[in-house]
Amino acid sequence: MSAAKSIESCARFDYALSAYVDGELDPDHAVDLESHLVQCPPCFEQVKMLRSLRASLKRAKPAGCPDVLRARIAAAVAHEQARGAARAAAQAEPKPRLIHKGYAAALAAAAGVVFVVGVARQKPAVVAAPQEVAKAQVGGAGNESVEVLLDDLVTQHAQPLPPETTNPEDLPRFDPFVGVPVRRPQFQSLPVNFMGARVHTMRDRRAALLQYVVRGNHRVTVYLFNSRAVPVQKAQPILQPRVVRERPVYVGKINGYSVVAAEDSGVGYALASDLGDDLSTQLVLAAMQ
Repeated sequence: MSAAKSIESCARFDYALSAYVDGELDPDHAVDLESHLVQCPPCFEQVKMLRSLRASLKRAKPAGCPDVLRARIAAAVAHEQARGAARAAAQAEPKPRLIHKGYAAALAAAAGVVFVVGVARQKPAVVAAPQEVAKAQVGGAGNESVEVLLDDLVTQHAQPLPPETTNPEDLPRFDPFVGVPVRRPQFQSLPVNFMGARVHTMRDRRAALLQYVVRGNHRVTVYLFNSRAVPVQKAQPILQPRVVRERPVYVGKINGYSVVAAEDSGVGYALASDLGDDLSTQLVLAAMQ
């Protein structure tokens, strides 16, 4: 294998090495990667190093959490749950809502304290086995997962991060991380310009984040995700169900942005924009063609 071809091949498989070591790579990609490892000593050594690192982390003793800190976290969670229950009881009719920001902030602050304590003690946390992560993903699917996904989509649309790639030919590399085929939506004849994409992590799940510009200056953010792990149908009551062109879609407003979600053959689509609901719905339906 020539040096140029070797570098190009290594770059093609670089995204997948960690997923392969963690057992998260699908069989087809794993076979391709193993064929490459047989012929590439540098990549083979990197896989050995990653496996050794994970074995060391698993043998390490996890940092303990002080009882006082546990009590403070439990009290904070109980307090926010009580506030949420009181608000729900006071309302005559339930209203669509995302996870309460105060609740999320309390958990984030508590988690930050635990992280600092762990670092100060110089003790790494135990890495969860891939099988346990997969079970948690399937078992945790529900309304909360959809709320997290939609809230995260709007946040990423309002404050976008730079893309990992601006080349649409790179999108199939995202497949093993997202768990579904990631292909560039063509949007048919609509005036849409592809600006870039990245793999985005939401708690214990991943989605492909695609960025577009419509009609010159309207930004559009699209999530492609595994709808079997995060069922689109549970977007109610945050989004309202519609049937457009004989397809069920879910449409609504979140923080002033138009948000539309739909599903096709196990691939979930969620879109956020400052366009109207009708045009946003057309974009989602065109993306699924």
